[in-house]
Amino acid sequence: MIGLGGPGTEFRRDQIRSDGINFQELNTYNVGLTVDYDFGPATLTSVTSYWNGNLKSRGDIDGGFGNAFAPSQGPGFIPFSAQTRDDVPSLDQYTQEVRLASNNQTGLGYQIGGFFFNERLNITTLDYGAPADTVAAAVAVQRQVTNAFGLFGTLSYTFDNGLILQAGARYNDDDRDFAAARPIDTRPGFLGFGGPVGTLRTEAKANLLTWDLSAVYPVSDAVNIFARAARGYRAPSIQGRLAFGRALSVADAERTMSYETGIKTVLFDGAARFNLTGYYFNTEDLQLTAVGGGGNVTALLNADDVEGYGFEAELAARPTDGLDLSIGIGFNENEIKSPGLGVAGCGAPCTVLNAPITGRPGIFSIDGNRLPQSPKWSVNWTAGYAHPVGNGELYVFTDWYYRSRIQFFLYNSVEFSDDSLIEGGLRFGYRTGDGKFDVAAFARNITNNVSATGGIDFNNLTAYVNEPRIFGIEVGTRF
Repeated sequence: MIGLGGPGTEFRRDQIRSDGINFQELNTYNVGLTVDYDFGPATLTSVTSYWNGNLKSRGDIDGGFGNAFAPSQGPGFIPFSAQTRDDVPSLDQYTQEVRLASNNQTGLGYQIGGFFFNERLNITTLDYGAPADTVAAAVAVQRQVTNAFGLFGTLSYTFDNGLILQAGARYNDDDRDFAAARPIDTRPGFLGFGGPVGTLRTEAKANLLTWDLSAVYPVSDAVNIFARAARGYRAPSIQGRLAFGRALSVADAERTMSYETGIKTVLFDGAARFNLTGYYFNTEDLQLTAVGGGGNVTALLNADDVEGYGFEAELAARPTDGLDLSIGIGFNENEIKSPGLGVAGCGAPCTVLNAPITGRPGIFSIDGNRLPQSPKWSVNWTAGYAHPVGNGELYVFTDWYYRSRIQFFLYNSVEFSDDSLIEGGLRFGYRTGDGKFDVAAFARNITNNVSATGGIDFNNLTAYVNEPRIFGIEVGTRF
């Protein structure tokens, strides 16, 4: 359970409070075939793949034990118990790609091809009346069939001065058909989802021409600059899980324009490397998922526009033999620009920071919010030193990661957020020169930082946290 600004007073890393049954069983099978034929100036390639899987997954998702009608409950207030299960009896995917690509390394290069994708997905959603029940009621039986195909082509030209220009285009066509059959639902009507609903059907289609233009120029042997502009696309999506709702939701296709430019360098005769990339993007009809909330349902929606920009910088150096240092910094600014777009607030009492939308009780505006799980700043840095001993070396290595504040969901709230996270690791060991043997002591999260990394927006203030501090010894060998 989370409280204001972090884990609540009842939180303990070594304790889980649950009265339900949790399990997952996954089986997957895959076969692929790649065939190449070299014509001399060009190579024809065929890539065929078939993938099949099945899944059983049950979870106690109410955030604790008991409920408001039981003799005891906790941690915190549990309005009602909830145990749901999704089975995927079968998921079948088939892909086929054929492409023809030139073999030359200089001058004009090209690639043309086509791609086909077919998926058949079956899902059975189950619900249990009590936490320990082993017999469930079928809530919904769903089936989705997806067909997609694309035609693509790329041209590139390498000039004598090393400049490489490239242009590509792709035609995308996607079609999804979805049907969900719900039998009579005998769960208590006061929860708001009882009663028969019959069969629901929907379809989503889209097609779009996407493209990209790029240039890479070697200013010198040690400096490369590059730039790229691209038109991107995501196919429409359908959300049909009906455990706690009656309606299907569809998100239209999204379209993105993105730009990036940067520089890659090698400094001090190879003793250091520095890379810097800046980017900007604007996405129309960005697909978003509103999870849980006061309605306890998952729904898809589209934001009118989402704009973002930032940079990534990397520096790696070897100031002296055996000593390696690196640091990477990322800055990411983004904003949802969609007046009137709103989502339900927390499924349990919490402090929502967004303004409510007039005339829509329980719905809060997300216009102006950042995207969830997107920190403004992230930093990672490492240091390692190795000293020769015998036919190998003793070494010590440390790595660290920092990220700034994140929110877990589309709305902003005090509870479903985390101010920052910083984790570090340390490793000390010995490895042979041929790399065949390595023995080391290690520690992860050495400061024992406790940070929430995500949440479950249901009927309790439930979050999950980062891994605890871990110590260990590792022995490895290579054959």
